[in-house]
Amino acid sequence: MRVLLTEMRRGEAKWAALLMGAAGVYYLLSGSPADSDWIGWWTQTSLVVQLFAVIVMGSVMSAAAAWAAGRAFRHRTRDWADAAARSGWAQALLLWLAVWLWALFAYVVLIAVAFSRTAQVSEVSEPSWTPLLLGAGMLGLEIAAGIAIGSALPSRVVAPFAGIFWYGLFVFVAFVPGTALDKLFPAVDEFWGSEFTPNTARMLLAVFWCAALALLLPALPALWRRAALAPRPLTVGALTAAALLAGGTLTALAAPAPDSYWAVHRAQPERPVCADSGQTEVCLWPQDRHLLPRARAAVRAVDSGLGGLKGLNRSFYASGLKRPASPYSAELSLMSPAVTEADLVDSMFTAALPQPDSPDCEPHLLKEAGGYPDTFLFEAVVRGRVGAPAEYYGEQFGSALERVAGAPRAREDAWIKGAADAIRACRPVPELPR
Repeated sequence: MRVLLTEMRRGEAKWAALLMGAAGVYYLLSGSPADSDWIGWWTQTSLVVQLFAVIVMGSVMSAAAAWAAGRAFRHRTRDWADAAARSGWAQALLLWLAVWLWALFAYVVLIAVAFSRTAQVSEVSEPSWTPLLLGAGMLGLEIAAGIAIGSALPSRVVAPFAGIFWYGLFVFVAFVPGTALDKLFPAVDEFWGSEFTPNTARMLLAVFWCAALALLLPALPALWRRAALAPRPLTVGALTAAALLAGGTLTALAAPAPDSYWAVHRAQPERPVCADSGQTEVCLWPQDRHLLPRARAAVRAVDSGLGGLKGLNRSFYASGLKRPASPYSAELSLMSPAVTEADLVDSMFTAALPQPDSPDCEPHLLKEAGGYPDTFLFEAVVRGRVGAPAEYYGEQFGSALERVAGAPRAREDAWIKGAADAIRACRPVPELPR
């Protein structure tokens, strides 16, 4: 313990951890809840923290570990270390633990900062711990690789390349997703709304794989150098077998496309939280009940805009929630846990537009609207009715829009109702009012 504390106090890792902790705190505090896709969602918060820890902090800490591992060579005390009572593997593991503990200290600070921001938005305190465990495991693996590189190639020039290697690996994996590398060296850069929850079994298996390989890597330089007290072959063999078994299982498992390899769909709640006016209804996951006051205000705005229009969707369910078997219900996508009332209203207006029942429905081009699909005109009519902004496609399109919007209100309502039914049935919209 005394040797460990001495290494932590005198080693270079503390400065790298301090730098990464400061950078991470700034990154997590700089975002605005209104513009963030994680502040307010506990699972997404965990993913953001582990992503920064694995890609940024892990790369820097790996370089710091490589630099620390080469210290004995730079100071020409390697022969003395090999003759010590501790084996080369034990010395490397002690150095690995010292660097990892500093990294974990910074990691805990980042977790506390991120969770405090999410707690200010969300009323549900359900942190997801498995992504954070995976991040800690990957940190240990990256640091262990740095120890192995720094021990095998103890050059001042080589040490920074330990960090460059990891950062380059994650950049490569990001461009080639779904490969074995993506499963063996995960930095989970995905967007999980309230409908997803971590795949606990796979993440814990990945943590086991990282731990086994992290303990094994520091033994390799001692075996290669044939130090006076070499690692025991039985222990090395057991760790090798564990790493191969866990890694082989990870690569053999497949994700049901298009779902994530690391996530599963959350079980349906017994009762979603809903805002219902009698005409318009919006239902959210219980994890998003902090949005309920904004949802009620959005329902009133939609009722005011759409009034008694028939044929449009008026029942909205957040992504992943089971919807009733009704042709007038639609999925409502929430891209932010702190979505504003205005954005919620706009999303509901968009979701109110009908969609064809058949996924193979081809667009019907409307000559009177300049040859654009008739759904474009339908959307412009509805958005014009509620005073929302809509796309404009030229004078001919504008003339067609004016023919509908300028018709008597009863005829406009009838055209909207008929057009909505036609779009669902994959038919052309009715003839424009004259």
